[in-house]
Amino acid sequence: MAATIKQIAEQAKVSPATVSLVLNMKPGVGAETRDKVLAAATGLDYRSRKRDRGRTTRTVRFLRIAKHGDVINPNHRVFIADYIDGLERESRRHQCTLEVSSYDHFNPEDLVRSLDQSTLAGAIILATELDEGDLEKFRPVRLPLVFIDTYLTALDFDFVDMNNDSSVHAVMEYLHDQGHRRIGLVKGRREVRNFRLRERSYLECMERFGLPVDERDLFTIESTFDQGREDMARLLAGRKDLPTALFCVNDIVAYACAQALKGAGIRIPEEVSLVGFDDLPSNAFMNPPLTSVQVSKHRIGQRAMQLMALRLEDPERPSEKTLIGGSLVIRESVRAR
Repeated sequence: MAATIKQIAEQAKVSPATVSLVLNMKPGVGAETRDKVLAAATGLDYRSRKRDRGRTTRTVRFLRIAKHGDVINPNHRVFIADYIDGLERESRRHQCTLEVSSYDHFNPEDLVRSLDQSTLAGAIILATELDEGDLEKFRPVRLPLVFIDTYLTALDFDFVDMNNDSSVHAVMEYLHDQGHRRIGLVKGRREVRNFRLRERSYLECMERFGLPVDERDLFTIESTFDQGREDMARLLAGRKDLPTALFCVNDIVAYACAQALKGAGIRIPEEVSLVGFDDLPSNAFMNPPLTSVQVSKHRIGQRAMQLMALRLEDPERPSEKTLIGGSLVIRESVRAR
């Protein structure tokens, strides 16, 4: 059952009036409160009921699927809320109603059955934790589908994803320009597609800049904060010779890495510079504030809804796969060598 404004207000610890202002894109609410409300809506089944009078409204569902929860977890609620914000704003331009549903496990048979038995016009699926085999299971669905936060050339679906290659290149070029010649990688143990692409781009950049890759400088840890911090602490134990900079495949991994470095008495950025990926809001409040790649989440959500609208108008049009670049936000966690 779709969530009510009252339930979202209780979850976000704000008034129903504030929730109404946020969900209807009205002014008068601060950015932090807005993010908190959208994050609460992510964890509940929120349905926008606003319709344009005299026009037919089609319902599109956004599915947040946490297959294992190593990447799609409470630490990324604000990140996902920005996708929803982009989807919501664009849906109104196309006279669509947006629903948001969260799934804490991936049961493809039930999910496909639910979509096929619904009265939806289409579905936009957050596929961060889904692999190619998982997406194959959506082939029988008769509804138009758009997948975000992944990109697979072999499947005839519409996709919108971040451009990992250009974003990682921006990180590596910046570190190289700052004089870093020994750059390590901290990756997540869970093999999600975006992590693999960022690792591949890191290795390609190291080769492009003529920098050697030392296997000792490739760290693999869990992508959840607590376990990642413990993993990194074990890997740092007894290490005296470290890279001058570490690129982390996302910000949660970077937070875990930062805590482990501090626990080992290693100063950031005096001894090791640190860069993340995602630019979560808390980056600005870290000590030191974290340099990170800012992903165009609003734009990804917006483009996904645009592709859905095009698909609804012309179901036979060729599939479209879109990559949207990010930008490097420079803060104090990197020091020139």
